[in-house]
Amino acid sequence: MQKIEELFRNILVWFYCLITVPTFGLMAIITKWHFWARAWCKGLLKILGIKIHVKGNLPPAGIYVFMSNHQSQLDIPILEKILEPYNIRFLAKQSLFKIPFFGWGIKALGYVPVERENPKEGLKSILICIEKLKQGYSLVIFPEGTRSPTGELLPFKIGGFLVPLKSKVKIVPITIWGTRNILPKGKIWFNTKHKNVKVFIDHPVDVGTFTLREKNKLSSLVRNIILKNLELLKKEMEGN
Repeated sequence: MQKIEELFRNILVWFYCLITVPTFGLMAIITKWHFWARAWCKGLLKILGIKIHVKGNLPPAGIYVFMSNHQSQLDIPILEKILEPYNIRFLAKQSLFKIPFFGWGIKALGYVPVERENPKEGLKSILICIEKLKQGYSLVIFPEGTRSPTGELLPFKIGGFLVPLKSKVKIVPITIWGTRNILPKGKIWFNTKHKNVKVFIDHPVDVGTFTLREKNKLSSLVRNIILKNLELLKKEMEGN
């Protein structure tokens, strides 16, 4: 019965994507409303039957740089849903912007492309991010720079920390556990046996006391917070 459910949900997901990605992509291009991205993400999570359990508290209304570990492509719809009160934009790898309809849509909505192998383009992305914050957007950054294939926390890239340091915007550390069980890196088949995802939202980190030269210190602080919460969520999930 479980295998039948898994097959059904996967077929439904791919049918959903086939129909809605072109539609929502075009609507995003025409209207530039972030509503379309959020609606698409909520629909995907609904089909998969994912249950999100949030610990901690969302910070007060304002502009933030949300920094999260990255285990699965599902991290993005999860964060789209729980960060709904904020006007968020994601940093995403450059190649995603080349995907027909999907890439055109996220470009129209103001997502920021990141080219990891090109320092010049990386600097350009940082400047775009700083401008986004000035315009009133909050940003979501995955400081690992890629999805973890094992679920363990990867080393952090320093570049993303220049954005809050230069803008003096608080960092909100977020930890996600459970998405890799559903869709690991490199897979396109959803393991719908797993439905629970745990998210820990920690207290905002005030970057005002850090200088640009202390970017490594700030990175270590945020990484240690996420690492601590990752171990906590793993133990909770294993205990269920």
